[in-house]
Amino acid sequence: MDDFYKHASFKDFKHNQTGALLTKMQHPDTEIYWNSTHDKAGVGCAACHMPKVKNEKGETYTSHWATNPRAYVQETCLQCHKDKTEEHMTRVMDAQKAYYMGKLRETEGAMSQMFIAFREAKDAGITGEPIKQAQDLHSVAHTNWEWWTAANGAWFHNPQQAQASLAKATDSAKAATKILRDAVAAKVQGQQQAKK
Repeated sequence: MDDFYKHASFKDFKHNQTGALLTKMQHPDTEIYWNSTHDKAGVGCAACHMPKVKNEKGETYTSHWATNPRAYVQETCLQCHKDKTEEHMTRVMDAQKAYYMGKLRETEGAMSQMFIAFREAKDAGITGEPIKQAQDLHSVAHTNWEWWTAANGAWFHNPQQAQASLAKATDSAKAATKILRDAVAAKVQGQQQAKK
């Protein structure tokens, strides 16, 4: 996905600390659902978010309370996963979310280190190519992080793609941090040698 944004002529904003040009995701929930396990199985949004339910008279109707499928596990998940129980499906969802949140925190930790490295580089007077390379990597990290934090059902809609994107965001942030810290170290070493 970041290949598309890399070649797009529009960016939403400039980061106030790093100077990187960044994209703000507008409606990722639909896009992250495309090519997911449920999409490939032909399960549409309404099957999980607007299930058939019964009122107090026993009449069946389509719920228009577009909510989390957890509110209707019997009417949503178990319509297809007939060999499972409500408790089992709830545990699966909890495990998926916990794993995703761990990966998200890992990415955000790497991005925090990247922001610190930008500040260190600025304080050290680093300019030019190292900053540009780090800004480009920040853009990649941000796009791959933002895509999943802007979506409500990221951890469920497409967990495989979420894991791949967050891993790319983490790697990009770590690469930016290394470039910046290497530039600072090289400058400090050069200054020390000049004093000798």
